Amino acid sequence: MRSLTFILFVFAMITFTGCDEIPVDISDAPIPETDRVVLLEELTGASCPNCPKGSKAVEDILERFGDKVAAVAIHGAFLSEPVNNRSKYDFRNPKAKDLENWFRPFLGKPCATVNRIELNDPDQKYASVSTGQWQSMVENELNKPNLMTILMTKNYDAATRKLNIDITAIPINDLDGSYNITIFLTESNIIDAQINGNVIIDDFEHNHVLRDIITKFDGDIFGSDLKSGSRIKKQYTYTLPDDNQGLWNANQMEIVVAIHKSGGNERTVIQAAQTRIVE
Repeated sequence: MRSLTFILFVFAMITFTGCDEIPVDISDAPIPETDRVVLLEELTGASCPNCPKGSKAVEDILERFGDKVAAVAIHGAFLSEPVNNRSKYDFRNPKAKDLENWFRPFLGKPCATVNRIELNDPDQKYASVSTGQWQSMVENELNKPNLMTILMTKNYDAATRKLNIDITAIPINDLDGSYNITIFLTESNIIDAQINGNVIIDDFEHNHVLRDIITKFDGDIFGSDLKSGSRIKKQYTYTLPDDNQGLWNANQMEIVVAIHKSGGNERTVIQAAQTRIVE
């Protein structure tokens, strides 16, 4: 009986251990020297019990790679509703919902897409739930050749809350196919409720929250068959809402630009760029 109990104990321990995600430690790997900027889009939500784990993974990546990574936290539809009787804010918006649905299917939240690379998995086409692999996915993208330079200037008038954005893209190589441009506005340092497991954190810090997309959610037409050394210029104007509720704080906001393939399932990001609205 004692031997049977021991065997059952060992089997249980092996089964329990096998259920855990084994983190991939690449902290000692060298950071690639590149002008490439990777877009990291996290699908998250205030009512998602596991999403603080994803937020931590994103912050770890940003701490390691700095401005080589542009992060966007998408509060779409699934598990993104405000925490009942605890939230001050609702981070959802129609374009965030459309963008989240555009990345379906995915297995759950948190999940993240890195440069919108297809995962070759019918259950999660673009966004991976394996938080321990996000960093290696970012590094793989940073190790690829840089194909484009994005120059971005902006002017923000605090009195009128009007934001002007000028973008110039310069392909480094000839780029065949069609491309779109997407411009995100994100906001950080927002303190509000977040479900974490079976508890609620009332003073959770929400960062990189997608507040709006200036373009269409899947991007505006940018160009086709781009030639090396050519200059493609775009200008956008946007007026920040003034809701008097503590959100839309220009001092805590960033502009994130992504130029990506378009047509069918082609969504791969060629290059991203980011800047603060107020330096």
